Amino acid sequence: MNIRRRQLLGPTKNAPWMDIAALNPAILEYKDKMIMLFRSNGSEGKAWDDPDAIYPIALGYGFSTDGGETWEFDYSRPALYPECELDIDKVYITNKYGEKVANFANGSIEDPRLFMIEDKCYLTVACRLFPMGNLWWDNSLVRMVPEWAHNENNPFGKSAKDNPTVTVLYEVDLEALIRRDYENAFFYLTHLSNPDFGQNRDIVFLPERKMIDGKLQYVMMERPVEPFRNPFLTAKKPSMVFSAAETFYEFAKPENKKVLILEPQFEWEADRIGASAPPLKIDDKHWLVCYHGKQNDEVGYTQNFLVFRDRENDFPELIYHVDERLITVAEDWEMPGSFTIPCVFVTGMVKLGNKLFLSYGAADEKVGLMELDYNELLDHLRQNGADI
Repeated sequence: MNIRRRQLLGPTKNAPWMDIAALNPAILEYKDKMIMLFRSNGSEGKAWDDPDAIYPIALGYGFSTDGGETWEFDYSRPALYPECELDIDKVYITNKYGEKVANFANGSIEDPRLFMIEDKCYLTVACRLFPMGNLWWDNSLVRMVPEWAHNENNPFGKSAKDNPTVTVLYEVDLEALIRRDYENAFFYLTHLSNPDFGQNRDIVFLPERKMIDGKLQYVMMERPVEPFRNPFLTAKKPSMVFSAAETFYEFAKPENKKVLILEPQFEWEADRIGASAPPLKIDDKHWLVCYHGKQNDEVGYTQNFLVFRDRENDFPELIYHVDERLITVAEDWEMPGSFTIPCVFVTGMVKLGNKLFLSYGAADEKVGLMELDYNELLDHLRQNGADI
């Protein structure tokens, strides 16, 4: 299959907030533009005046007006950034509805996914309550956890004590984003994963609500790192899971039902599997999902596709999952650098005409864009057994 690959962005020395890495971009078609939010790592940034917290993980903004051929990026500042507060009274945020809630995006904001549901734009991001330090060199995941967080009775529970990845949901005003009015572009809604059940990321949604168990519900795909910690699941490794809820605020509740979609089966999936980009509707009954598998630190991450078929009053049924490493590291600029695990990590998927664009992080340091022929991809899936 012919795949065109291009590097769009990398570490930028004249932008201290992204001089270590720019990676894992989300993309979305909106009016005459393709919108991008990408994850950045930098040595300096707003609200990080503590010398031990100089590695902010934030989101930057870019766009294309010619169908993804050329891109413009805002190097002046991050679009969305963590406050990195360590004071127990400041680890809060006012959500869209004026309520004071725990700010699970206080410490880092990573791996964006953009999607639309019923004419509203949403953003999921993998976050931590406290800053991580520089993951690329010293893996200091707990360096910035304050002393009070180790108290079992702290008001944020395991999220403070263990500092796990928690997925957070924002609503996005795309018009404000395009104007670069960042302060009015992002509205904190809620956290989607429960920190009591451990780390959880790579969360995407079907772009429409579905009738599940007799109720019209949002449908979420997630990838808990330790699914067995949830009472509804028994899988032993990071796996793909369905859940549904009538409101976004119910997903993190302990009683929210989880249903296993898929756990690692093939050698190249041995360590973990998870959704990469928000699903794309093929026709009235079928969904295309780009997903990732990791074999180990030597082989790294591979991308392939799944196909789901809608069912009445139930979650979509997985009908296509094959042993094929369709997208792997191939270009020199995708090869490991500061981060040593081979990595092509898709975080966005947009169809424009017969072109399918996949935005991805390369080597955990750069932003890449793949261009595939959509019909050629579907023919390939059919030839391998997909009933679509």
